[in-house]
Amino acid sequence: MMNFILKHWVKLSAVLGVAVLAFTLMTWSHWHYLQALALLNLAVIFFHFFEEFELPGGFPKFSNTLFAPKDSMLEIADHYPLNNMSALWINWGTAIVMYLTPVFFPDVIWLGLIPMIFGGVAQLLVHGIANNVMLKTWYNSGLFVVVFGHLPLMIAYILYIETHNLAVWTDYVIATVLMVVWYVGVIRVAIPTLWEDKNSPYSFTPEQMRKFDTLYPHMVEKANHR
Repeated sequence: MMNFILKHWVKLSAVLGVAVLAFTLMTWSHWHYLQALALLNLAVIFFHFFEEFELPGGFPKFSNTLFAPKDSMLEIADHYPLNNMSALWINWGTAIVMYLTPVFFPDVIWLGLIPMIFGGVAQLLVHGIANNVMLKTWYNSGLFVVVFGHLPLMIAYILYIETHNLAVWTDYVIATVLMVVWYVGVIRVAIPTLWEDKNSPYSFTPEQMRKFDTLYPHMVEKANHR
């Protein structure tokens, strides 16, 4: 089972995104509005994974050669420092812990704000500015879902909690701090420490690596000779 998930997790993300989206829309009246927004945000993060790694993809090579290469070389860039196993843990782990949990606790506003701020602010800054500057482009894989998915959901969430006086300033502070703790402590430290290995067997496929060359042809030479 684990081998199947590891091999197909990116495509399964799209399936899960569609399933969660369809389920949410069909059962909309059952949910509190904030729960429904949290479910939509969960669907959207799965679409975000699919955009980054599959359509159009390109993130694996970008991450291992330009974004967070550490001491990687082109010869091992298909599995170091990020590899398919660590990517699965990072992305699905974030979806479960950060995005799914608020569905069950809609009254805990700071909890619901964590994924909203992560998707609508942090991801927007990374994909909308940092990655575009690094890649010398106006678009990088992941940006579309951030702009047309995470950002409007965050706006809708904040409008609701502010209109109904459900939030205080400490909710925003707690959410931001915990978001940073998760990103630094789990995404950038804990999971990489667990799975980083220059001899890792969990390589990205050649097709996944080639997607970078297709999407960013002007950056291929730099990525290949860093």
